[in-house]
Amino acid sequence: MEKSFAVQKHIASLIPRMRSIPQPIIAAVNGAASGGGFALVMGSDIRLCSQSARFNAAFIRIGLSACDIGTSWLLPRLVGAARAHELMLTGRLFDAEEAARIGLVFDAVPDDVLMDTAIAKAEEIKLNTPLGVALTKEGMWSSLEIPGLQAAIDMENRQQIMASFSSDHRETLKAKTEGRPPKFGA
Repeated sequence: MEKSFAVQKHIASLIPRMRSIPQPIIAAVNGAASGGGFALVMGSDIRLCSQSARFNAAFIRIGLSACDIGTSWLLPRLVGAARAHELMLTGRLFDAEEAARIGLVFDAVPDDVLMDTAIAKAEEIKLNTPLGVALTKEGMWSSLEIPGLQAAIDMENRQQIMASFSSDHRETLKAKTEGRPPKFGA
């Protein structure tokens, strides 16, 4: 049992690791995202899927708990408690259309454009400063855990001041003045 618990804890550490890296993670779901795969999708910063994608909290369907790898924390924050509870307690399979409708993914696209759509979203993010993106990622996830609006505003204030002293910020302003795209890290 101790060995199984150690393996479970190791697997469950994936979501906090995903959240701790400064680069956004884009989940592009093509096919089934069930059980642990479902949790990895939820732990991603941006989620989209192909129209043939399917999702479920599968572990309850095999005699285990649907609460695994952060599902019980992530799913209610993404789709609301009522929907999350129904999805976790039934373990039912749901399609891409429903995933988009309930807010699990931001879009369900034709299968043949899924990767192009994901790459285009990454390119759109790359237009922003690396520090701004990293601070935004940290802030958006941290805000889900802090107790209230004022705590979120306090964190955001600190982030804005930090970013305002960065070379990324200076380069962005200079590039806009010169009418050119910014060159970060130069």
